This record gives sequence, C-alpha cells and structure tokens, in this order.
Amino acid sequence: MKTRTLLLFALSIVFGLGAAWMANNWLTQQSTAKVATIPSGSTQVVVAAVDLVPGTQIDPLHLQLKEIDTRLVSPGSLTSLEQAKGMVAKNNLYRGDVLRMERLAPLGEGSTLSVLLDPGMRAVTVRVNDVIGVAGFLLPGNRVDILFTDNSMTQTVLKNLKVLAVDQTQHTDENRPKLVRAVTLEVDPEQAEKLVNASSNGRIQLALRNPADTLDQAVPATVAVATSPEAESSPKPRARPRQSTVDLIKGTSQQQVPIKS
Repeated sequence: MKTRTLLLFALSIVFGLGAAWMANNWLTQQSTAKVATIPSGSTQVVVAAVDLVPGTQIDPLHLQLKEIDTRLVSPGSLTSLEQAKGMVAKNNLYRGDVLRMERLAPLGEGSTLSVLLDPGMRAVTVRVNDVIGVAGFLLPGNRVDILFTDNSMTQTVLKNLKVLAVDQTQHTDENRPKLVRAVTLEVDPEQAEKLVNASSNGRIQLALRNPADTLDQAVPATVAVATSPEAESSPKPRARPRQSTVDLIKGTSQQQVPIKS
C-alpha cells in the first residue's frame, strides 16, 4: 500500500508539472500571436469603456486605451487619458467609440446644456401642456415642427427643430410618455425670433417628426427688385416707326421714294 501511494503521489506531481508547462507554453504563444497581429503602423487612442450620455463628466474609469491602425485614426482623436481630464460628453458615446475633441467640452464651460449646443445655435424654452407637448411623448433628441395658429389660420413656421430637454431633463433612458411643463428647443437666432413671436402672438403646437424624415424642401423666397424713383419717373424711349419706301425706276435709273402716311 505504501508503494502504491508513493507511486500515485509521484505521478500526480509529474502530471501537475506537465500541465503547468503546457499552460505556460500556450500563454506564451498567445502573447506572441497578439503582438504579431498589431500592425507596425498602429496608434494608441482613447476609447469609451462604457456607454456615456450627454453631460456625463469623463472619469478614467469610463475610458481605456486601444491600439488601432494609424490610417483609421480621425483628426482630433485623443491619444492619452490626460487629454480627457476635466471634460464632459457632448454627444452619446457608446462602448468602443474613439473619443474626439469635438465630442467633448470643458467641464467648467457654462451649464451642461450650453455645451450640448452646436456652434451658432441657441436654446429657447417654450411652455407646453398635455396637448402642445404631444401628450408627453417628447423626449430629448426628438425632432419637431412648430405650428402657429392665429385666429382661424394655422401654418407651419419652423421645421425640424431638435428637442434639447424636457422640463429639466437632458437625457433619459425611459421610453414612456411623461407630461411636462416646458420643452427646450435648439434654434438659430432667426428661428429663435420666430418662435418667441409665435408663442407671444398666438397659439403654437408641436408636431413630432419621424427621425428618418429629412425630405423637407425650403420654400423659395420671393425676391423684390427695388427700383429707384428716377428710373420710375423717366419715360422709356419709344422706338421710331420704320419708314416705308418704294423703288421708282425711270429708264436705266432707280430711285427710292418714301411713302408718306
């Protein structure tokens, strides 16, 4: 019994050492293969390790470094974790997305909503109710048209406006109706004037759009040609009537004689 026990013990040690040696060789081969698959012209970039919503402060735990082909690196891509320090996300970032400077904004640059605005755009809030607010189906990121009603006439004054926030919510994971009291829209300065004027002088209605509906055609503007007073007062020159003539032939001579009207 002693001999059998010792033999089994020795065999278990040999098998254990053999398994450890094989595992070590396998890991070495995998590491070598991984290094060999990385192209020589690769660049280290910063990618999102988790999904990030607009307005989220970037934390090192949200990021990771990744080697990709240099030809695939877009201008403005972050190459170190230090570049993302003190930044917030301006757009939705999904796991694996390469971080670029145009998708981030400094943390102290105004409110969170202000960094979500595109350059040259403004945020205008309008008061809504259960009818104007499309029965609570509006969510941040939706697109809407603005209908203006004055007396008995209704017309669409603005199209394809982006919803920045509903009440004080800039992003939400919920996809169910929620009645709100105010909706903040992204507009340019000219659209902001039209929106405020419409909400002050009549009744507005928000119309929810399909996200894929981008077939709106701009209405061509009527251009009025201005005329100066001098041009209006000065009479246009009249064309002279063409005078009729006949050919008078006497012998070998020919003469044109005008005909009097």
